Amino acid sequence: MNQNISFLLNNTAVNSDLNPASVTLDFLRSNRLTGTKEGCKEGDCGACTVICGTLENDKLIYRTVNSCLVPVMNIHGSHIVTIEGLNLNKSQLSPIQSSFIKEGASQCGFCTPGFIVSLTAYFLNADKLKSKNIMEYIDGNVCRCTGHSSIIRAAGNLKFEFENAPDDFNKRLLYLVDKNIIPEYFLTVKEKLNDLHIELTDNNTSDMPDYYVGGGTDLFVQKPDEMLSSSLSFIFKKNNPDIVFKDDGYCFVSASATVTDILDSALIKKIFPGIAEFSELFGSTPIRNNATLGGNINNASPIGDMTAFFLSLDSDVILSENASERTVSLKDYFVSYKKTVISRGEVLKYVRFKLPQSKYFFNFEKVSKRTYLDIATVNTALFLEYENDYINKINISAGGVFESPKFLSLTSEFLTGKKINAIVLREAVRIAGTEISPISDARGSDRYKRLLLSRLIYAHFIKLFPELIDIKETL
Repeated sequence: MNQNISFLLNNTAVNSDLNPASVTLDFLRSNRLTGTKEGCKEGDCGACTVICGTLENDKLIYRTVNSCLVPVMNIHGSHIVTIEGLNLNKSQLSPIQSSFIKEGASQCGFCTPGFIVSLTAYFLNADKLKSKNIMEYIDGNVCRCTGHSSIIRAAGNLKFEFENAPDDFNKRLLYLVDKNIIPEYFLTVKEKLNDLHIELTDNNTSDMPDYYVGGGTDLFVQKPDEMLSSSLSFIFKKNNPDIVFKDDGYCFVSASATVTDILDSALIKKIFPGIAEFSELFGSTPIRNNATLGGNINNASPIGDMTAFFLSLDSDVILSENASERTVSLKDYFVSYKKTVISRGEVLKYVRFKLPQSKYFFNFEKVSKRTYLDIATVNTALFLEYENDYINKINISAGGVFESPKFLSLTSEFLTGKKINAIVLREAVRIAGTEISPISDARGSDRYKRLLLSRLIYAHFIKLFPELIDIKETL
């Protein structure tokens, strides 16, 4: 059933009856905005990248998304910017486009619009250009002509040339318009979005939907055609100011929070000061901007990165149905492959974990065919409280080694109360091997996954306690 959907497309207001599950890419191309390309249609290549601007607490936030995976309902009330919306006029190139030409960074040209859009998002979104790596903003874009060296040079030139842009967003917009990086209409976007008078409320097509849709980064890869004819409830960014907060000794994270929301949270950064070191392992920037915590957990994939993260924190999930709620330990949430204890009609509302009180350490490790932007072969996270040379508490999670995300309870129990040394770790690795049952598949054999987990458990301790563990003793 079609629904009325309103958004700002470049500099034009759109108000149309659309199937809410049709993806943004198809809408754009059917409306002759064909600069946005259809490549993999799985969020992997970046050819379809667009910028999505949303008003959050009266502040305009721009982030890149893969339009091939974003249902049009999720852009309701947003500003969508395509490559056509960045053109100044028919005779003038932006500095980003000019830099690509100067460095020969556009070869067949198919991927080029996505790169231009992503680099423009860098200037719109990076809080401080001097401290943000411009390459992070093109980590979701692939050039199949292997022209990455020239693209990297083009991006590097831009960072050097414009790194003195103001940090204040409103001043930044004026600066970017003055430097011809964005067209002048960007100065009126906030006012135009307010004029749309959009209320982001529950968007159910049924009292008992077939699917609850968050970011859609999995559903619209696996079941894009089925989504078009299913009854859906869209729960992405529904005016929820409580994305990450603390209450009564717990940190609460909304299930509708994107991975970017979590990683950018001041509270999360305070609890995990080193989170930036492994945040780039959680997919590409456009995927992190769109993928939600609830989707990652309810997907029940054995190799979900955010699932491994929160499993190691001994987290709970809070499930809601009408006016009632229940709390389930995340360790007990997964019952078999791709199956959870959630009942039809229930919605995952929050994930919570106890705020650490003692001296603690956290680490995340992952091995995949590509170091970044790839699905894990094996991933693992560790949370550890350490005092007076002894482990007071430890939680180790592992993915890719069982039919569901795995909490290594026996291994964690063995390590509790122990001193950290190579002998203890060798026994812990042996116990971990008894808790897992990997399957051989395209990502690796049973034997290979067992070896990976053992090496990654060692890696946790070598990274966190290099003074206690000699890497040679673990070989």
